[in-house]
Amino acid sequence: MKQLKLIFIILICLVLLSYAVAFAAHNKDQVTINFLIGFQVTIPIAVWSGLVFSVGVLSVWLLGGISGAAQKLRLRKLQKELEEVKRRLEKVG
Repeated sequence: MKQLKLIFIILICLVLLSYAVAFAAHNKDQVTINFLIGFQVTIPIAVWSGLVFSVGVLSVWLLGGISGAAQKLRLRKLQKELEEVKRRLEKVG
C-alpha cells in the first residue's frame, strides 16, 4: 500500500512538472513589475508565476509548521495533565 501511494505521488509530481515546463515554454512574454519604491524588474511571465507559486508554497509550509508545532506542544501538555489525573484517580480508588 505504501509503494502504491509513493508511485501515485511520483506520478502526480511528474504531471505537475510537465505542466510547468509546458507553461514556461508557451509563456515567454516579458512582464515588467513596478514596485512602489521606484524599482522595476522585467522577467518572463513563467518566471514570475514560478516565483509567486514558490513564495506561496513556502508561506503555507512555514505557517503549517508553526501551527503543527503549537498543536504538538498543546498535546504534550494535555497528555501530562491526563497522566496526573490518572495518578490521582489511582490514589483515590
